[in-house]
Amino acid sequence: MSKSFCSLVWNHQYVHTNGSFKYCCATNDKILDKKGIPFHINNSSFDSVWNSDHMKNTRLEMIKGKTIPACVKCNEQEEQGYKSMRSVDNKEDYIRETNADGSVNHSPHSAEIHFGNLCNLKCKMCSQNYSNQIGKELLEMGKDDPEWLNWVMKQSGNVNNWTNNLSVEYKWFKNPKIAHKLVEWISKNVTELSILGGEPTIIPEFWKIFEHCEQKGTLTGKEVTIVTNLTNINPRVKTWLPKLENWTIWASIDGIGERTEYIRYPSNWNKIVENLNFYKSILKEKSNGKIVFSPAISILNIDQLDDLLLWQLEFAEGKFNNNYNLSWMAQVWYPKMLNYDVAPNDYRLKIAEKLEKNKHKFDDTDEEFKNYYNSHITNLQQDKIEAKERKHLLESFVKYNDQQDRFRGKTTWRKLIPELEQSITKYLSQS
Repeated sequence: MSKSFCSLVWNHQYVHTNGSFKYCCATNDKILDKKGIPFHINNSSFDSVWNSDHMKNTRLEMIKGKTIPACVKCNEQEEQGYKSMRSVDNKEDYIRETNADGSVNHSPHSAEIHFGNLCNLKCKMCSQNYSNQIGKELLEMGKDDPEWLNWVMKQSGNVNNWTNNLSVEYKWFKNPKIAHKLVEWISKNVTELSILGGEPTIIPEFWKIFEHCEQKGTLTGKEVTIVTNLTNINPRVKTWLPKLENWTIWASIDGIGERTEYIRYPSNWNKIVENLNFYKSILKEKSNGKIVFSPAISILNIDQLDDLLLWQLEFAEGKFNNNYNLSWMAQVWYPKMLNYDVAPNDYRLKIAEKLEKNKHKFDDTDEEFKNYYNSHITNLQQDKIEAKERKHLLESFVKYNDQQDRFRGKTTWRKLIPELEQSITKYLSQS
């Protein structure tokens, strides 16, 4: 695969939670105007960004085979032998269609839109960049314990992904003109659409996409993916989804019962299952959709990985296929305290043994599934963290979660995962 070329800058447009534009979800670099200022959906048209000098120069650099600094994440993943987000589909066609200045005469047919950071959950592995509720809670906790909040700010990246602005809220889509510009552009140009948040299903402006496209007769032919925590639903999707070319519900479920309610606080397990079955009923009426389970694997649920996957297989009626599938079971890297590499050796090895004993239950799944599952077993068996860093991160894990659990007044990580609690307590007492 080319180390430079990527089809996404020829066919894909990405709007981040804050309203800025990027090449795709794999980069943090924003697309800049001639003055070096990031384009923003509030004051820039999609067309002006699409054929901006920044985009034109990037296409020309890729054609020349030059490395694009913004693509460092994909480069690193490929160097380590992993599959990256990079695509070279239709490479020769795209190069042939590119004008001498790097512009193209077609609009992107693919888009990923993040509808701000308005959310109804405070997930352990998330940040206020994607959920406005997380920062609000931390600020509220800080009223009673300013010293603790100051510690959280200093430990950004270890206990929280991002603490730059805890009160930030991105509501650009609340502007009627901006919302109309967005849905009109999607209706006219986009055939492959991914929607994320925040939590898009609690945002009325998100549903305007379906309403507008239905009115304009453009729902047919579109492929739509909704990344959702499954806490909320709109009954009207029963009429909208069957009209699409295909649809995907990207289901963010990280545990069973109380475990997912703890990780994705304050979700309700019974409601999640009810909403999953709602989408399943649509699939049974017309098989043009897919439910993809997307667990984020961390120290809080690695022990339940086999049980979770068996539950998901049972929901999929015993087999992952065209209508039910599983994502890559991503390991949580940030905040660092949630990476299961941090767990004490005895705990990791015990969980690896449990997963190993149960892997025969997945013999009928495909090779990709088994590779993902086995990779977690292999990771658990390796000691990747130096003792000093492990001690610091485990102390941070205990301090952060104990304080948050007391504030929330519900269940605790200690009660939910007693074997982890015992292992960490023993490790810290001996180190």
